[in-house]
Amino acid sequence: MKTDRSFFYRLKTATLLVLLLAVSLVTMLRVHPVVSLLSACSGALSLLLYGGRGELRALLRFCLPVGLLLILFNLVFNRNGVTVLFYIGDAAVTLESILYALFTAFAFCGAVLWFSFFCAFLDSDRVYRLFARFSKGLAVIFSLSLALVPKILEKYEEIKLQERAETDKKHRFTQNILQLSALFSWVLEDSFETAVSMKARGALLKEKRQTQKQKATVADILLWILSIACIALMFFSSPMLAEIYPKFREEAYFQNSISYVPLFLLYFSPVIFKIWEVTKWKFIARKI
Repeated sequence: MKTDRSFFYRLKTATLLVLLLAVSLVTMLRVHPVVSLLSACSGALSLLLYGGRGELRALLRFCLPVGLLLILFNLVFNRNGVTVLFYIGDAAVTLESILYALFTAFAFCGAVLWFSFFCAFLDSDRVYRLFARFSKGLAVIFSLSLALVPKILEKYEEIKLQERAETDKKHRFTQNILQLSALFSWVLEDSFETAVSMKARGALLKEKRQTQKQKATVADILLWILSIACIALMFFSSPMLAEIYPKFREEAYFQNSISYVPLFLLYFSPVIFKIWEVTKWKFIARKI
């Protein structure tokens, strides 16, 4: 992903973490149809605009099967709801159970996409500098955790491409075992190299070091306020408190549609920043 020169990357590290926390809480706090769709669509669009097309394809190959499993699990075991559509034997399949499973799958996909998106901006150095003021051990854990998932996915795709060129389809099971073995070996080797690197950079030194403080901009302050407002909406806004069970009512989610405006701004903030940045550069180029 192309992140180093974008306006979104220049936001404070604390602001990016607050945005990640707000998006995660709003998406996973409760199963909400509008929020689930907003999360999945905005996460996919953000990855596309910032150059993560290959990463998006890899994540969708993971999310779609898991989403289908969630839907099938609900069809088999979930009997809640009053709108019966059909029967499987003596078990009733309701509209509410299908919608709950569908929107749960969208929320899961959205959470995975957003976590991957923010991991591209929250590199290990930025997270370490933020948390090192309070606890260096905690800073190392956070920085390594955020970088672990994208690095493993990227390395796994690289191993798959190499193995696919060397083996045929008859030995697919053996090929998958070898891929996982190579990935596990790489994780162990990378963890050792990272530990040595962090020690060489002074991660375990007891003496305090001076770090450059990053000043908060107007965009940082506005995004903080927007994140807090969106989290508060999930507890106090009537459309956000609507439940799918026992009966799904569409009008319950649109009693006060103005509540969705802050959520739209939160989820599509990377897209808005990208469009504004591209428009700004085109306007400057015309003057040259």
